[in-house]
Amino acid sequence: CWNSPFGSWAGNRTIFYEFEKELDNLVLGAIKISILGFGGVGKTTLTKLICGKDVDLEYVPTITADIASYEGDEFKRSITLWDFAGQDQFRTLWKSLLAGTDMVLLVTDSTFENINPTKDIIHDLLDKFYPDKRVIGIANKQDLPNRLTPEFCERILSSEKRTIKTHGMIAIEPMYREKILAILKEAIKEISQISD
Repeated sequence: CWNSPFGSWAGNRTIFYEFEKELDNLVLGAIKISILGFGGVGKTTLTKLICGKDVDLEYVPTITADIASYEGDEFKRSITLWDFAGQDQFRTLWKSLLAGTDMVLLVTDSTFENINPTKDIIHDLLDKFYPDKRVIGIANKQDLPNRLTPEFCERILSSEKRTIKTHGMIAIEPMYREKILAILKEAIKEISQISD
């Protein structure tokens, strides 16, 4: 055991984990994750699921964007979640709100009515202005009847330019929190390796 005027240290390096995380946040900044999709698909519910907050089952539309931070131990850096409003009058803001985004969670409600317009978001916005950004598809509301499978949604959303790996989700179910955190952890690991 090493003694110094500042105390003793038994060689346990885990005490430096928080310091490493803080240093990464200072140097690299928080990871910005934009949550994008049309109104009513579950973006805010997904944000609350990620943050471990209670979900309100009453639909309350987001105005412009809501910003939430998450400091979970799963990630070496802090993440900032940008939950974009999905209503028509706010879509013109999406391009500017996406500035500085590290990754996009593209949320669909897994219906035929929603999947094709969601593909247009990729074509008209993401492929045009953010072609290098990591996009993850979230096929939400998998508990509803007549929902499309995540695999089918992935085939519709993907193109020759990019594959949109799509995951099934029921954002109102707390048991899906572990799944979305694992998806984010893997994606953050991949984008961190790309930027190194």
